[in-house]
Amino acid sequence: MLLDRSRQSLISCKETVAFLKSRAKVEEEYGRNLQKLAQHTLKSMDRPNPGHQSTQQASWQRLVESHETLASNRMKFSITLSEMSDFLSNYVKSKEAIRRKLRDTEQRYQKAIEESESLLEKARAKYEVQCTEWERLLLKTGGGKPDGAFASAATSASGATHSTTSSAMTKTKNVSNAVSGIFGKHKGSTQESLERLGQEAGVKAKVANEAYKRLLQQTNSMRRDFYDVQLPKILASVMGLIEEVDQFLKFSLGKYAYTYESAILADAITLKPMDGAGMPGMVEMVGEIDSKADLDAYLMATAKHGGRINRASIPYKEYEMSTAARLYASPKRIFGVPLDAQLERDQQQVPLIIVKCADAVEAFGLQNEGIYRQSGQSSQVNKLRNEFDLDAEVVDLQVNACTSDVNNVTGVLKMYLRELPGGLIPVAQHGVMLSYFPVEDLEPGIAASADAATAMQDYDRDQDLGLAQRISGMANAIRSMPLPNRNTLAFLLAHLDKVQAFQEFNMMNSENLSIVFGPTILPAGNNPANAAVDIRRSAKVVRFMLDNRRAIFDAV
Repeated sequence: MLLDRSRQSLISCKETVAFLKSRAKVEEEYGRNLQKLAQHTLKSMDRPNPGHQSTQQASWQRLVESHETLASNRMKFSITLSEMSDFLSNYVKSKEAIRRKLRDTEQRYQKAIEESESLLEKARAKYEVQCTEWERLLLKTGGGKPDGAFASAATSASGATHSTTSSAMTKTKNVSNAVSGIFGKHKGSTQESLERLGQEAGVKAKVANEAYKRLLQQTNSMRRDFYDVQLPKILASVMGLIEEVDQFLKFSLGKYAYTYESAILADAITLKPMDGAGMPGMVEMVGEIDSKADLDAYLMATAKHGGRINRASIPYKEYEMSTAARLYASPKRIFGVPLDAQLERDQQQVPLIIVKCADAVEAFGLQNEGIYRQSGQSSQVNKLRNEFDLDAEVVDLQVNACTSDVNNVTGVLKMYLRELPGGLIPVAQHGVMLSYFPVEDLEPGIAASADAATAMQDYDRDQDLGLAQRISGMANAIRSMPLPNRNTLAFLLAHLDKVQAFQEFNMMNSENLSIVFGPTILPAGNNPANAAVDIRRSAKVVRFMLDNRRAIFDAV
């Protein structure tokens, strides 16, 4: 119990150490922050001419310097708390070592006594067993008188085994007569053997008795030493430890209280010095400010050192934005913008996006299998679209990372043509061109099919009109188109003609190209029922223009 009480005292000391450490950190952080604030404020104060410093500036400077003193007081208080916590922590460690030593001493004595009592119990049990065996042999001999050794052992054993032997003799009284009857015929040799065994058993009983008495004396001696001498010393030491720790904790708390009061008093003296100290307090510092005198001094200094006032109007100065910012502020949109409007704005004959994409394909993609049929990565295509939609003039497809796959370039070109308002071929020329490829001219049985891929079979059928008449009709339709559309269509078909020239490598002949560009150049009408037929007819128109491009445009 006293050891537990000493442990509680040491725990209280540890809690005090933790509190002092935490309080020291709080005070240190507060002092450092206050000191940093005061120094930063003093450094940033405007003091152009100390000789003509205003009363407001002087008072404010002294007030901030007072905060430096307050910060210094807190830092000193933090150092004192840290020293107290370290000292108390070391004290607790030393007393814990003493407590452990006392506890270990008590446990060592307790363990030694327990081990001795265990050995004593074993010796007693062995002694009783030997005595019981000796008693049994004595009874078998028929109550013969023991010799000197037997008598001595019997005398020593009578006190320790009085209850056991008396009970055994009562139980075996009748057994003795039976044993005498059994051995009556061979009383000579058997009697001598039993007497010899009885003598040996008596010696063993005597030895066991001596060992038992020796361990009993040793155990009782250890118990008397522990309970009469050692335990009182241990208890006295623990009591002294408890009293010492409690007193030291009380002293440490008193020292903390005194130190804290001293710190608070130092702050109070800084804020309000004692009478006769010759130093103003914060209230007096603020009271020394003379705002009217400061204003008069400022006006006089300004009138004396001020220059002439420039009354001229301030000119406008336009902000020069970066190139990228100007693009985002005023983008030159091309997607979804009418063809004539964007070409007139950009002063171009053909949209730059078509020119640059065609140049890139002719430089890197003429031998790519499935060119214009393969799709690019949607993220890269959209990235190219955004760049072209800011300013197509600044896009360089030769160095753009998105052009590592030429299908990204063809994808953005097809997207541009799909989103062109009114299509590349105006609606007015749609009907004229499609009229040269009537529905009846398509293969029977599939005129209403939605599969555009099967719309290109049997292209060379010439049932109603001659080739020359179709070429002339196409040329007339193109000639009637607006100039921006006509120039752009001519450029696009010339480019696709170059693509099909490499059909041995890219597998894109006029038929495959017309399947891709037919619905893009001549979009289907608004009637869903005729969409499949319109797609097939538009593909025939594009293929016809590709196969007869020179003849058609020579006639234009």
